[in-house]
Amino acid sequence: MTEVIGAASGLVGLATFAGQCSVSLYKTVTSYQSHQQRVRDLVDETTALADVLHSLADTARANPELQIPALAIPLKRCARACQEFEQEIKKFSSRSDGDRTSFRDWARLRYMGENVDDFRRLLSGYKMTITIALTDASMYVVANI
Repeated sequence: MTEVIGAASGLVGLATFAGQCSVSLYKTVTSYQSHQQRVRDLVDETTALADVLHSLADTARANPELQIPALAIPLKRCARACQEFEQEIKKFSSRSDGDRTSFRDWARLRYMGENVDDFRRLLSGYKMTITIALTDASMYVVANI
């Protein structure tokens, strides 16, 4: 059974945790200062995801009665994906020289069998799911004012 997550604990906590994970991933990716398009695209996607997660947490804090049970699993998976991908980046960078991960390392970097571009699309999917739920929640809040 899907657990109901309310703003008082679950929704705010999950959104905040996922937001922290996405920011941590962002910081790790940007620390390499790569000029590769795929890396810049990943930076842009993690920034957009963090913004959406912060908006969700803010909305949930401002509306304690708000419940979005459908977000429990996507938020947990999003946080886990960010953490695991960050670990993969760090593992690959430990074999590189200095602050820059080599092009070969980025090309070989995988998460769940997929490459960096596929991971970026995974984050985009989480972002879209959360954005839809946030839009729905905003309409609920406006309707109940």
